[in-house]
Amino acid sequence: MSGGPITSPGIGRWMRWLAVVVGAAAILALAVFNLRGQSGVTVQPTIVAVGHAEVGHSAPDFTTPTLSGGTVRLSSLRGKVVLINFWATWCTACQDEMPAIEQVWDRYRGRGLDVIAVDFREGNKAAMQRFLSKVGAKFTAALDPDGKIADAYGVTFGLPTSVFVDRDGTVRVIHLGQMAPDFIDQQALSLL
Repeated sequence: MSGGPITSPGIGRWMRWLAVVVGAAAILALAVFNLRGQSGVTVQPTIVAVGHAEVGHSAPDFTTPTLSGGTVRLSSLRGKVVLINFWATWCTACQDEMPAIEQVWDRYRGRGLDVIAVDFREGNKAAMQRFLSKVGAKFTAALDPDGKIADAYGVTFGLPTSVFVDRDGTVRVIHLGQMAPDFIDQQALSLL
């Protein structure tokens, strides 16, 4: 006699089946947890139209949650000039640039300028809020934790990156790196 456990073939199969069920339940629970915001409420996922941003072509449409709890859809802003600014909390150039964007937005929003600040692949809402508060930004802050919008706009790690979209939804300028205040002003004015 060997002294080892005695098992029947039926028990081994049952244990494997149980392991598969438990594993599937864990994956499902993790997926549900990842779709929930910090408040525990399920948030809408980011949806991006097929295509890539190119000057002279239509800007890829997207719908995504905002930091304030709402949603923003680019195509719903047709008729306005839109500055899409990709940023991150770790980006010092973004921190230096945002007050100038805020000033231009404040100056021209009554004439039809809108700004969407798309956070680049981050999920810490408290850190985002602190960053935006520190730089005095009050325009729309959009979430893109999976980088779907960034991918459609060709944004990798070159931050900040800014895209100016005209009233018809056409990309007019793609600017890599920090923008000077007068450059932001000139671009906005040329499209208003």
